[in-house]
Amino acid sequence: MRIVSFADLPVQAWSNGAGRTVELARHPAGEPFDWRLSIATVADDTSFSHLPGVDRVLMPLSPGGLTLRFDDVPRHLERFEAVAFPGEQAVRPLPPAAPTTDLNLMVRRGAGSPVMRAIAMAGEYAPAADVLAVVVLDGAVTCDGRPLGFGDAVLAPFDGAAFGGRGVIAVASR
Repeated sequence: MRIVSFADLPVQAWSNGAGRTVELARHPAGEPFDWRLSIATVADDTSFSHLPGVDRVLMPLSPGGLTLRFDDVPRHLERFEAVAFPGEQAVRPLPPAAPTTDLNLMVRRGAGSPVMRAIAMAGEYAPAADVLAVVVLDGAVTCDGRPLGFGDAVLAPFDGAAFGGRGVIAVASR
């Protein structure tokens, strides 16, 4: 198991240079990746990066959610609601009133299918064998007694790690 502290990670440009992101994990390191997990900031209506051969799941993290246009068809996503789409699809956010954040899981086709869901914790949580990462989204969550903050990720293998507390976590698998 490896714990990644969101607060210690650098901010990077999106692959199209139009936004900012913080990469939580990538496997394998370098390009091409089989899977990648990141938290992005959306500040205007800039197009998302075009990622051929990659399937994506996006989850808004800000309280107001996020409205996206998929091939110019708008769809509002509530906070912690996940949506899957192919990396080739034309996706643009409607301009948010204030910058928002979202969690992204990207999986190269042939390396699996991305799945991400939010879980409201009230007690203990034990990840299933197929889970790649657990990301803290809100609340007071611990892993093996260690306090975790917003955006902190715990990466597999978990080897019996115990999550506890009250809050919301995202569970990512492929």
